[in-house]
Amino acid sequence: MDIQKIVNKVYPLISKDYKTNCTVKLYKNIYERLNVDSVDEEFVSYAEYLWDSNEIMLYTDSMENEEDVIRSLIHESVHSKQDYDIYEAYYSQCGVDYETHPCEIEAEYEEEKWINYKLNTITFG
Repeated sequence: MDIQKIVNKVYPLISKDYKTNCTVKLYKNIYERLNVDSVDEEFVSYAEYLWDSNEIMLYTDSMENEEDVIRSLIHESVHSKQDYDIYEAYYSQCGVDYETHPCEIEAEYEEEKWINYKLNTITFG
C-alpha cells in the first residue's frame, strides 16, 4: 500500500470539505518523529495533529489499509478546526479522558464519513 499516493489523492478532498490547510507528514511511528530510542511497544498511534505547526502526522506502522489512512486524515483535520485552549481545558478542568473528550468524540464521529473518500480513490497494488 502506498500511503503517500492515498494521501495525495484523498487529502485535497478532505481538506476542501473540512476547510483546512494542514501539511501532512509521514513517519514510521511517533518515536521516529521524536527521534528517540526508547520505545513503548504497547503504545499505538495512527496519527496526531500538531497545533503549533498546523501539521498532521501519519504513523505508517499503524496503517493497515486505505480506511486507516482516510480515517486518520479526517480525524486530525477535525482537530485542526477545533480550539486548542478549549481542547486542553476539557482535560485540565473537566476531568475527561480520551474516550469521553467531546473533541475526540466529534473527530471519531466524522471518521465514519471515510467511505465518501474511498469512492474517489483508486486501488493501488
